[in-house]
Amino acid sequence: MRLLLGFIVVAALLVLPLLAPKLERNTALQEYREQVGAKTIQSKHGKTRYQTWGNPNNPTVILIHSFNGYLETWQPNVDALAAAGFHVVAYDLFGRGLSDRPLRPYTPPLFHEQLDSLRAELGLTNPVHLVGSSFGCVLASDYAVKNPSAVSSLVLTGPAGWPDGQEKLQQLVKTPFAGEYVFYYAGKSILSSKISNYLLNREENDWAMAYWKVYGQFPGVTRAALSTLRHSPVLDNTRGWSALGKTSLPVMMIWGRQDSSFPYYNAKIAARQIPQAEIIGIDGAEHWVNIDQAEETNTAMIRFLQAQR
Repeated sequence: MRLLLGFIVVAALLVLPLLAPKLERNTALQEYREQVGAKTIQSKHGKTRYQTWGNPNNPTVILIHSFNGYLETWQPNVDALAAAGFHVVAYDLFGRGLSDRPLRPYTPPLFHEQLDSLRAELGLTNPVHLVGSSFGCVLASDYAVKNPSAVSSLVLTGPAGWPDGQEKLQQLVKTPFAGEYVFYYAGKSILSSKISNYLLNREENDWAMAYWKVYGQFPGVTRAALSTLRHSPVLDNTRGWSALGKTSLPVMMIWGRQDSSFPYYNAKIAARQIPQAEIIGIDGAEHWVNIDQAEETNTAMIRFLQAQR
């Protein structure tokens, strides 16, 4: 009997990660969105939560958060951008925050369709400025390269996509079943620990972790993270950065000098691959430089964006 029970337990542990996507229910997510009065749009692949600030007749800046982020990570920046004369839009990427977690590969086209739908819903027909954080920089850059007439400029804060000894993680997520098991049983712990590493001034910015604890409770977060690692150039965007460097698009890159996720020494590579980029290093800042050193980041962003008008 014990042997049989042991076999059943082991079988359940092996099967659960593979069945989990089919067992997900988004009822709690929908109820929470209604509870907090979240604004959403419906597109082909699901609902997107968004917020806006400033005069909609002003030039638009769209903020695209990081791999492990949500729109609130831009809280230290939105008021300054709106006060500087910009219409500011932030939203949750699919699989993050209070946006849906669609059951499909998390490829750049999926995220681009989400951005297209948001622009259409808000009537943003003129070129926009895109501001990204980490993986959001990868998405913003790829979107700009593929839609050059739709983007006026790029601001890339703590950009991801610089390969540097992360082959083991890449191999893990590409290995069939191994990624599913690791992310099902340990994914939330892995993602949660990353948040604290994104910030140098952790005690001052504990609100960032508080948001993640709320949003991370809804199903699909770890599945979306794994799929994004598998199907998007989070860790290695070498081709994408080279493609951006062949355009004439104005680019500013803002890096925390203490960034441990994609270290500041990658700025030397960026300068070669994206020769038109203005690159700024900021002391006292980790990966989320826009939070750690918000005032300095805001000053640099606003100066650059106003020059593109």
